[in-house]
Amino acid sequence: MENELDFSGRTQLYFQLYDILYREIRDGVYKPGQLLPTENTLVEQYHISRITVRKALDLLMNDGLIAKRRGYGTFVQNKKVEQTLTRVQHFASEMEKRGYASSVTMLSNEIIYASRTIAEKLQIKEGDELIRVERLRYADGIPMCIESSHLIRSRCPEVSQHDFSRQSLRHFLEEKYDIVWKRAHQRIYAAAASTRMAGYLGIKEGDPLIYIERVSYTGSDWPGEYLQAWYRGDSYYLTADLEA
Repeated sequence: MENELDFSGRTQLYFQLYDILYREIRDGVYKPGQLLPTENTLVEQYHISRITVRKALDLLMNDGLIAKRRGYGTFVQNKKVEQTLTRVQHFASEMEKRGYASSVTMLSNEIIYASRTIAEKLQIKEGDELIRVERLRYADGIPMCIESSHLIRSRCPEVSQHDFSRQSLRHFLEEKYDIVWKRAHQRIYAAAASTRMAGYLGIKEGDPLIYIERVSYTGSDWPGEYLQAWYRGDSYYLTADLEA
């Protein structure tokens, strides 16, 4: 049987168990976020030692397929999404290019006033009006990140009147105001999920996040967007090609 172990000694038992669990995760028997059977359950089900079970689980963990959380158990990891650092990335187009279905939920669209920090980034006065568009982004129905875009209201006043879960903010800026981002400068930090962010992203408070802070510039080199983005650390990773 496909899901039975061969005790003849031809193949290590832990590798056989690894292969069984790998196939079940691949085939969706265990879905992202779902708990695997406990060590005790696997020991009893396959009549093997706890050491054998742990070796199999260690292999799956090394592959990035599962993770352990104290007080919770061993669960299947969400698919990790890659983003390169060599050019300005747009979440929806990047996800679709990689074969993921992208979707968005609007969290807020409001007029605020520029803090000193944001004013310096956008080269405007402290207290100038901004439009903040906050969105929760998904890949294949899994919440991946929260993005908060800060735009100078005087340059794109109608942004505050639209629902950007139904249309692309980037396309709207290009078609309505001829605003196109040509380059960006960003900083990347490690962060811990707040209670609010954890609730939206389906993780626990304090879980790791990748925090990106970005200023985007137009072709005429004026800074028009200050973006803050919080990505799930268990579902996202960054890559860059470097030359010596």
